[in-house]
Amino acid sequence: MKRKLLAGLVALGLAPGTFVRSEPPPPDFDSPVTIERLETKRLRAGPLVLTGAWELKSENDHFGGYSALIARGQDDLLAANDRGRLMYLPRPDLWEEPPEVDEFLNFWRVDKSHVDLEALTSDPETGRVWAAMEWAQEITRFDRQLRQRASIRPQEMEDWPGNAGPESMVRLRSGEFAVIKEYPLEGGLHDALLFPEDPTEGSEPIRFRFQARDGFRPSDAALLPDGRIAVLLRGFRLGLPPRFPVLIAIADPAGIEADEVLSSKVIARIADPLPSENFEGLTVIDQGQGRWDFWLISDDNFASYQRTLLLKLTWDRRAGRARQKARR
Repeated sequence: MKRKLLAGLVALGLAPGTFVRSEPPPPDFDSPVTIERLETKRLRAGPLVLTGAWELKSENDHFGGYSALIARGQDDLLAANDRGRLMYLPRPDLWEEPPEVDEFLNFWRVDKSHVDLEALTSDPETGRVWAAMEWAQEITRFDRQLRQRASIRPQEMEDWPGNAGPESMVRLRSGEFAVIKEYPLEGGLHDALLFPEDPTEGSEPIRFRFQARDGFRPSDAALLPDGRIAVLLRGFRLGLPPRFPVLIAIADPAGIEADEVLSSKVIARIADPLPSENFEGLTVIDQGQGRWDFWLISDDNFASYQRTLLLKLTWDRRAGRARQKARR
């Protein structure tokens, strides 16, 4: 009897799903995205002032994990995640329309090799959009309607780590493209490439290094109205829940030279008491008259203890110049 009981327990252990197996629920591609404005003070981070904060939620399987953000004109934002899906986001400071989510790349793949989208950049004049993918180490170009038109895996990115590759990409005023690798070297340096024109057309880049900061990695980049670039530097602090302090650094791409270091200046730290999360997406909108709006979106890693936050921080350059005159 004991042997029979033992045999039964062994069989049960070898096939634990036999008696509890159930079909997974069908995917949800219909649930809406809700967006709620958070009550926050006008907190300051360097020259940036927090002028808006929102939390987004949805049960939709297209939602979450946002790692890239760009502006589409003055009124709309476009976010992409590392499962190859998009969110069309009317600016919540202007409109009350809900965001919409949809598929984008071949998101049914489970190996992430062609869907781990980490960066977006665009040409405002043509509406073209470029996406950078980790694992595949690939850059893909889309037209204004977001239809795929060209793709390339640059030889210079072949040895970049699968999960720490092209995390930041920005198209410069000149039509050049700067791409920064997430994986760090010593001293907070990161390998980077400067393509003289559209990478998908086979242009050969020069190599340089970007100066980030120890303990922080570039997670996105955006073009500033004056031609410089803003780079989002994300940190990680172990805890329950983990913390993600963020720095915003500015660099002048005119200083890029082959095999040299491009220096950067940190202008802001996004951490408590500001709303803090795993911010991975950054875009900057010129509001005119010297006012720049920095928009940040967070990657919730599809984890229940993390949030999808959208922040708006305003840099009023007129106020800074007025303070400088007053001090003089």
